[in-house]
Amino acid sequence: MPDDAKERIRERLDLAEVVGEVVALQSAGRGRLKGLCPFHSEKTPSFHVLQDRGFYYCFGCQAKGDVFDFVMRTQNVDFYEALQLLGRRVGIEVTPSTPQGTKKRDLYEINKLALAFFKAHLPGPARDYLLGRKLTPESLEAFDLGYAPDSWDALLKHALNKGFSDDDLLRAGLIAESDSGRRYDRFRHRVMFPIKDALGRVVGFSGRVLDDALPKYLNTPETEVFKKAELLYGLDVAKGAIREAGECIVVEGYMDVIALHQCGFKNAVAALGATLTAEQAAQLARQGVERLLLAFDADEAGQRAVLSGLEQSVGRNFLVRAVRVPFGKDPADAVLAGHVGAFREALRGGLSEVAFRFERVLARFDVSTLEGKKGALQELLPALTPRDVFDPVASEMRRLVIDHLGIDGARLDEWVRARTRRKLDTTQLKGMQRGEGASQRAIIELEVIALLLLEPHRLAERLEVLEAALPEAGEDALLREFCAVCRACAFDDRAILRHYQAREEGRIVFERLLTQEAQQERRIDVDGHLHKSLSRLRELYLSDEKEAQRKRLLERMQEVSGYLTDPNLPTDQLQHYYAELREINAMLAARDAERRLRVPTGYANRKRR
Repeated sequence: MPDDAKERIRERLDLAEVVGEVVALQSAGRGRLKGLCPFHSEKTPSFHVLQDRGFYYCFGCQAKGDVFDFVMRTQNVDFYEALQLLGRRVGIEVTPSTPQGTKKRDLYEINKLALAFFKAHLPGPARDYLLGRKLTPESLEAFDLGYAPDSWDALLKHALNKGFSDDDLLRAGLIAESDSGRRYDRFRHRVMFPIKDALGRVVGFSGRVLDDALPKYLNTPETEVFKKAELLYGLDVAKGAIREAGECIVVEGYMDVIALHQCGFKNAVAALGATLTAEQAAQLARQGVERLLLAFDADEAGQRAVLSGLEQSVGRNFLVRAVRVPFGKDPADAVLAGHVGAFREALRGGLSEVAFRFERVLARFDVSTLEGKKGALQELLPALTPRDVFDPVASEMRRLVIDHLGIDGARLDEWVRARTRRKLDTTQLKGMQRGEGASQRAIIELEVIALLLLEPHRLAERLEVLEAALPEAGEDALLREFCAVCRACAFDDRAILRHYQAREEGRIVFERLLTQEAQQERRIDVDGHLHKSLSRLRELYLSDEKEAQRKRLLERMQEVSGYLTDPNLPTDQLQHYYAELREINAMLAARDAERRLRVPTGYANRKRR
């Protein structure tokens, strides 16, 4: 290939645009961008693109090169194939000096041929079936759905007529071979879902039956380009929305992805399995994902099973929540049945992986004792240690430790940052404990105040929503006072902060506010955090109310027991008090059972079992 053609291709290409299809890039100074390296695993971006010079360099693994090197490494092709791919991109035809091609290139071409074949056969029963499932024609086209005819050799004959060999089709997993050596179409009478890589190339297929036949789904076997553990269905379509939101919804089924996109959830992908692999998570990290919402199961037991089976690296690198799909349905069934609002609300809740991990640690320690608290803190230390300037997982774990273990935030930070961390002793732990000035409920209320002050331009609007959501029992709550202060200060955030500056609560407000402002650079979901904090607050009010009722029952039981010691008590009154005592004992037993089953409303009160 003449050198001038190579240079003409280079001149028309923007390296950042090519790299940006694989890696989420962010500005790192004039003419420079950075992101997570696609060639080695890392948490902090060390991969730099020098846009003006047309080169990339990784400070972590020393990978370097130009746009051709990048395509060769990320797509595993040789120089001529990279030249052809990039030439097609800018409208320059490239013909290799000698006829050549690799198996991988052939597999992409074969899959592309099969896709066109399946799409051509979609009209008819298969299309009617999909429309009957409430998918729109636009969705069918956007995801390139097709149909494999009910024939043993329709695709095989079509490919042979187009110049491909049956060995090519066998290597691509599109045909199978019997023990007798007969070769036949693998996919027959099935709706076909093409599975693409992040660059939009077809690497395999999944076929679904139209009736009750088994197996319900049939996938391409593992090939040189189809590696199930590394692929995410829909990522090629969703990556723009994922990068914009910093958040990804992960589901289990192809239909779930298509239905969610159709209903406006453009950041949904499928994991091609019951959980997320480390390889899939690495792909999402390169897309700039910070929050993962796993919408796999409809009940809490299922949520816990998902989080329990999650790769440890996944939980450490992302803020993960297992979402409870509303109405006991799959995500597709839920949104296509008109429950879009309920599903959107479910995404704002869910079981936090950080809270789940925190709960599991506390289940093994009695944190009402210093020894138990020491053990819990030592085990949580790795999760508390930030792996980046801002680590959302470490930040969330820090919040849980402060709120539920009564640890002072500044002293906790000192211990976590200490270069030589000796095992905590009792004296050190006592020094880390927070004073009794602020209850857990008060801390959450102060956290809500800091969230509201994070975006002053929406303070009045959010305050109106907040007042409607506040529990009636909280008439003397800090939030009620905050509402009055806001109005007295005409919603001027500086005046409001001055009001709290001299008060004990001000320290917590300022600490939370500064922490959240750091998170704001990473697109913190203020409304989502407010929703969760208010939910926790309502739960605490309910818990406090039930605890007050329990206290009244205990007082009444003591009072009744005193009556029973009177030797002159008439028989009818004796029977009455005994009956009341039995009723009180039954109520107390029921409340204690309920309290033990509530998870995880009272971390700080949990006892070792």
